[in-house]
Amino acid sequence: METEWSFGPHSLSFEAPDTAKFVLRGPLEHAEMLAIRAQLEELRNRQGPLYLLGDVRQSTGYSLESRQAIGAEKERVPYTAVAFFGASFTMKTVSNMILRANSILGRSTGTQAVFMDTEEEARAWLAAQRAKSSSE
Repeated sequence: METEWSFGPHSLSFEAPDTAKFVLRGPLEHAEMLAIRAQLEELRNRQGPLYLLGDVRQSTGYSLESRQAIGAEKERVPYTAVAFFGASFTMKTVSNMILRANSILGRSTGTQAVFMDTEEEARAWLAAQRAKSSSE
């Protein structure tokens, strides 16, 4: 069963049993980011650990306010693993810079995040992480 929510041009869906997929279209504004995060927190509280699949093929990045908020966050929604697909070079660079800065500042959750070219590759990577997690 799949459930879907919209946040401006962006969408979030839940694919049972444990995958949350978001699709970003255009820039991610701060209010949209907060709304998506709140929905993800609700899903996690209801469903348990989540694997996050991010379709960023149509994304043009994060607004300045969103980047600043991500960098200032002290708490994160803990995901088991995150796989993005379709990211532009710029999107990969900005996202990696945010992840590295948070790690240096001690704000990393330890969650693995990767960038794949296709949705199939991203789903395969998440499946491997799921299998690895269930065997531990």
